[in-house]
Amino acid sequence: MTTSQKMDEVLEKAKDKTLFFSTDFPQYNQDYVVDRLSIYVRKGTLVRLANGVYLKTTITRFGPVYPTPSEIAEAIAKRDHAEVLMSGAAAENYFGLSTQIPMKIVYVTSGSARKLSVGNTVIEFKRGVPKNFAFKDKTMATLCLALKSIGNGKITDEQKIVLRDFLKEYSGKHDISGDLRLMPKWAQKLLNDLMKEKTHDKLE
Repeated sequence: MTTSQKMDEVLEKAKDKTLFFSTDFPQYNQDYVVDRLSIYVRKGTLVRLANGVYLKTTITRFGPVYPTPSEIAEAIAKRDHAEVLMSGAAAENYFGLSTQIPMKIVYVTSGSARKLSVGNTVIEFKRGVPKNFAFKDKTMATLCLALKSIGNGKITDEQKIVLRDFLKEYSGKHDISGDLRLMPKWAQKLLNDLMKEKTHDKLE
């Protein structure tokens, strides 16, 4: 079986929404691999997301069918043996603290920084500091990044209600006390105060 036939077999057996990296074929010359993957892109078998990153997808009359940004982020994290956390406006939207749907989704990562173009959406991975990944609970780590994105003193009453309702449910199922202590002092105070509020209480 030739090299091209072996690569064909790998691609044909792969499921749609599978990510491929040019480095997935270390047994072959990298220039050859990149050239070969480019042929699959021209055929429509693969979509090139970034330098050395490709996606197997189905092409419909509406265009390629892409995985969700979170699916792509998790696939890259698994491949890089890294951690990723949603941040910025995307994290705000995830918790219902913003209705804005960002066209650029930023993740902090313990792995390599990179930027991908997925349809009309840009997914950017930025190197995070170790403290970002010190949380035991990934949801609380993401919440911390969402609060930092909004900023100290900029949390609205509407956002406080959303946070209070989230904390009431989430803290009843998870021990978040340790992770709260990893947050900035202002965020700790905000969340601790909200957890003391009763659901029917009005925020002043």
